[in-house]
Parts: sequence; structure tokens; C-alpha cells
Amino acid sequence: MNAERPVSAEEEQDADGRAERFGASGSEITLLDILRVIRVRRVLIVGTALTVIAATIAVLILMTPFYSATALVMLDQRKNTVEDAAAALTGLPSDPATLQNQVQILMSTELANRVIAKLHLEQDPEFRPRLSIWSYLNPFHWFPGNPNAQSDRRGRDEARTALANALHDGLTVEPVGLSTAIKVTYVSADPTKAAYIANAIADAYVEDQLEAKFDATQKATLWLTGRISELSRKAQEADSAVQRYKAEHNITTNATGASVVEQQTGDINSQLVISKTQLAEKEAAYSSLVALARAGRAADSAAAMASPVISALRAQESEIARQLADLSSKYLPGHPKILDLQAQKANIDSKIAEEVQRIVDAARNDVSVAAAHVGSLQSSLKQLEGEGATQNAAAVELTALQSAATSARSMYEAFLGRLNQTQGEEGIQTPDARVISTAQVPQSPSFPRKTLTLMVAIPAGLVLGLLLAFGRERLDSGFRTTSQLESMLGIPVLSTVPEIAGAVKSASESADFVLEHPISSFAEAIRGLQLGLALSNVDRRPKVILVTSSVPGEGKTTIALSLARIAARGGLKTVIIDADMRRPNVAKTLGKDHFTNGLAEAVTGEKPLDTCIVRDPKSEAFVLPCLQPHHSPADFLGSNAMKQLVKLLSTTFDLVVIDSAPILPVNDTKVLSQLVDSVLFVIRWEKTPREAATNALRALADVHAPISGVALARADSIRFRYYNYGYQSYYNYDKYYSA
Repeated sequence: MNAERPVSAEEEQDADGRAERFGASGSEITLLDILRVIRVRRVLIVGTALTVIAATIAVLILMTPFYSATALVMLDQRKNTVEDAAAALTGLPSDPATLQNQVQILMSTELANRVIAKLHLEQDPEFRPRLSIWSYLNPFHWFPGNPNAQSDRRGRDEARTALANALHDGLTVEPVGLSTAIKVTYVSADPTKAAYIANAIADAYVEDQLEAKFDATQKATLWLTGRISELSRKAQEADSAVQRYKAEHNITTNATGASVVEQQTGDINSQLVISKTQLAEKEAAYSSLVALARAGRAADSAAAMASPVISALRAQESEIARQLADLSSKYLPGHPKILDLQAQKANIDSKIAEEVQRIVDAARNDVSVAAAHVGSLQSSLKQLEGEGATQNAAAVELTALQSAATSARSMYEAFLGRLNQTQGEEGIQTPDARVISTAQVPQSPSFPRKTLTLMVAIPAGLVLGLLLAFGRERLDSGFRTTSQLESMLGIPVLSTVPEIAGAVKSASESADFVLEHPISSFAEAIRGLQLGLALSNVDRRPKVILVTSSVPGEGKTTIALSLARIAARGGLKTVIIDADMRRPNVAKTLGKDHFTNGLAEAVTGEKPLDTCIVRDPKSEAFVLPCLQPHHSPADFLGSNAMKQLVKLLSTTFDLVVIDSAPILPVNDTKVLSQLVDSVLFVIRWEKTPREAATNALRALADVHAPISGVALARADSIRFRYYNYGYQSYYNYDKYYSA
């Protein structure tokens, strides 16, 4: 080939057109793109979600839990019928305005101060007021024992206000729906404290209502007391006049106000009637007994028959009569046994007669006693009737005095009754509200709500992961798909070379991979690259190929070595030239021990060319290494000797592969591009910045370099296939490769 490749007008026009297209980009986001991003960035999305969840759990663990305790207070529309008859203060209505008024009372500073005093919350560190910056700057706070009374009073007021505000910070009061109930909720870090403060506020509200009623009752009592004082004095004077009159006329009355003489007269009359009745009964019994005695039948009287002695004697008499009847049937009347029984019978008859006589004597005595008792009662009655006649004359005046006293007392008692009724309300007053549900000590915190927070953290983490994934996707400036690269740069992608699977490989291991795994996806990509270069110019198949990149680290040396080895294995006599004279890597990759001379010695003629070109120790390819960096690479590579060397090698070998320096840092590659048939531009998948690739290709286009295409190197096999071929099929590609 010529030492310097001529440039045709057509190639120059194509190069100019590519230079104009470099930098043009544009894409539309589709649903498939979104699904691809989710699939490709799933690790980032899941990792972000797990991080958010872990951070949320950590915050929940570190966060101080707060507990809510709720007491329910209801405005009771039922009224106490005993109280309402004379209530000094009417009950509360249950309209919405009244409910809001009660809410304001529950939230009032006065009620808060009452709860604070009752529970001694001023000693609780949670409610202890903290001095503001102004308090520290206030000179009155600098010295203890401030003599300024007004300032002390202001300080106490501020402290009370601060305590009330601290209590209100955790307090929530709100009506419950359309009912007359009011919910009192308190939130505290201590569950027990939250419960007893909520209950204390509810109790203080009920007590406040009672005190309001007590105040109204006391005011009503004041003026009632003044009105009845005069009536009380007049009633006492009237009662005193009645008592004096009774004392002067020796009139004694009982508890009911009746005269004792009249009461005694009535009692004796009652006793006299009873005594006369008893006397008549006893006289009738005695007369009947005497009549039976005269007839010889006293033993048949009721009194005799009721006597147990006579009953026993008659039983004995019946037994003797029976025995006597039995003996009479056996013996003669003069038989001794019959005579003995007859004597016993006569004895019993005499005893019965004696007992009957005793009963008659007792009845006579009873009649005498009853007659004496009647006489005594009649004598007492006559005496009392005389005394009653005397007192009846004085009773007329006493009645008049008693009427006056009764009238005065009635007026007094009417007012006194109203006063007593009003005062009695203090004992039976009931509030218009009552606590229907006391606050219980909460068992679980109300804040933070761990379950809900975690349930929110999971989708939030996923959403954040999606945002980061899409942001990462948009911020990545590299190339992911061949269509994207070709549309933006206007250069065909000859092959996509995958990243070697497994652990991170060294440069030597990466270059050996194509030999050790000839049917791997990496080897197939290199073969595709060789084929693409061969077909890049059908009329004149390129023999001298320059491999370069925009920046270091793109993998160009590995691709150049792999390309040379694949070509040599395919039967082509191939040589690779290490023309990166600033950072030579070919000899380093293959091992410097295999080389003694290199490119510098061959170009300068210090050593014969056949001693500088060495067979690759692991393949059929030949290597012309660069053993040491050169002080002026651009001048060296642009020399006539270099041109002659390239021309000579192109006639000796079937394929010459030149590994050159990156384009952007130095100008060496621009010089070499004039000596080759084809330039293979290496772009690292997803890593090479688009601006760097665009600028490098523009630099090559400026010198009319014969750019055949791009090798998209070090692509992630799974992600690249997913970006290019879709979700459903990219797993099937690995079935065709051994590694």
C-alpha cells in the first residue's frame, strides 16, 4: 500500500457529513424504555427501598414514642327533678354553639392552671418552663431576690402561662360527631401521665360546672337570708307570748299542743269504759256459777270444766266407775273390793266439790276487785273534769295567741323553706356534664405509628428508588444500545464485545480469554468484529487496521490482541503493532520476557525487522511490541521510516493490527490514521461519555481518517441484551456460548 493513504472526494464528503452529525442526539421515552429501566436498575431500586425501610426502622427505634389517652365527657340533657324545682342556675342546652363554648372552657388557661395545681405539674420536668433568650438577657433575672414586686408578679404570671401552654401542647379537645359528647385527648411520652392528665382535665371541667352552680346558689341564699330575718323575730315573739300565757294559767300541753288535763280525761274515760265492761263480764260469770252451785251442778260450769284439777279428778272417777262395774258383775255388793272402790269414789267427789267451791270464791273476789277499780276511775274522772272546767275559760285567750303565733310562723316558714331549699341545692347539685368514659393507660404508642409508617416507607422507598433509577439513567452519558450509538454518531457498530464474565480479569487474562474459550460470547463478538471490518469496504478489503479509543481504559488493547489472535487462528498471517508509544501495553500484557527488541529498533533500523517481530507465545499471530515509551511519539510515528515499515508489513502479512494511543489526550493516532486502511473506534459500553466519543470521532473526521465502525466494548451481557433485544428473549442467547 502507499506510504500515505490517498483520500478520495467521496470519502472526504462522507467524513464531513459525519463531522456535522456528531453531537446530534434525541430519543423518546416509551413504556418499553421504562420497563427496561426498572429491570436493569432493579438492584438500585430494591437497594434504595431497603435503605429507606432500614432508615425508617432506625428512626422509629430512636424516636421517642408518644401515648394518647382519651376521656369522654357528655353534656347530660337529663335533669334532676328534685333539684330543678328550685334551681338557681338553669341547665346547659346542647346546640353546636354551646358545645364549642364547652370546648373553649376545656382549653381555657384557668382550667389548665387548676389541673396543674392539683397534679403539681410545676414540679414535673416535662412542664417546667424553659427560659427564653429574652429571659437570659433580662437584667431582672441576673440577680436573685429581685426587690421589684411587679417584676416578680410578672415572672410568676409568665411561669403560669408557660405551664398552661405546655399543658395545651399535648391537649386536644373536640366534639364527637353529632352527639353531645366531647373527646379530651392528652399526648405524653409517659402513658400513665397521659391517662391521669386526661382524666384530671375531664374531672376539673365537671368540678368547674358544679362550682358555677354553687356560686349561683350562694348568691340566691344571701338575699333570702335578709328577707326572713324580720319574720323570724316576729315568730319568736309570738311563740314567747303563748308560752308566757300558758305558764301564767298553769296550762300544760303535750307535744301535739293539746291540754294535758284533756288528754288525761280522755284516757280515764277510755279506761273506765273498759273497766265497766270487764266488771259486767265478771258479774255475769259469777251469777251463772252461783246459780249452777245452787242446783248442784257447779261442776258442770265452764270454769270448773276448764280447771285441770277437776279434769284429773274426773278421769280418776271414770276409772273407778269402770272398775266398780267390772267387780259388780263378779262379786256381791258387800265385797271388800267393791266397798274400797266406793270409798275412793266418795273421796274424789268430795275433792271435786272442794275445787268447785274454790272456783266460786275466786269469781266472787274478781267481781269485788273489778267493782273497786271502776269506782277509783270514776273518782279520778270527776276530779279531772273539775280542773278541765277551770282551764277551758283560759283556753279562749290562748287560742287567740296561738293563732297569731301560727300566722307569724307560717310566713316565716314559707321564706325559710325557700331558703332551706336553695341551701339544700348545694348538697344535691349535679353538673350538666358527666364523664362517660375515663382515660385508660394506653398499651401502645399513638406516635409514631410504626405499622403505618413502615407501610408508607415501603412504597416511598420504591418510588425513591424509581426516581433514582430514572435519574441515573438520564444522567448516564454513555451508550447502551447500538441504535442509540449509530443514530447519534452516524457510524455503524460492527460488534458489541461483552465484558468477560466472572471475577475482574487482568489484561493478560482478558487477552487470553479468546484462546481459552473459543466458542464464548466474547470470542464470537471478536469474530463478528473481524467480519464487520472485512465487509466495511468490499471493493478494497482493509489490511491495515488501526484500533483506538477516545480515552484510556476503554479496552482497545484487549480488543486489538483478541482481533489479531482470532484472525491468526482463522488462517490469516497477522501481526499486531503496539503503536501506543506513551503507554505501551501489548508487551506488558503478553509478558516482556518474550521480547528483546521492538518497534523503535525496527523503525530506526538498529535491529533487523525479523528480530523485532516475535510470534505470540500463545497463538499463531506475530507481535511488534513497543518496549519503552518514546520521547516524541508523534514525530516518530509520522516519519518516513514508520510509513515504510507499515507498507512493508502490509505486503508481508494478511492483516496488520495497530494498537494506538487514545485520540483525545494526544495527536499520535491522528498521524497514524493516515497510514491505515481502516480505523476501528472502541467505545466502552455505558462508560465512555458521549461528548468524549463525539469529540474523538470529530477529530478523526477532521483528518479524514477511514473510520470503518465502532466496537462497543465491555458490555454487560444481560443488561446489553435486555436494552437491545427485550425482556423475553435475552436469556436464550447464553445457550449458544460456552462462557
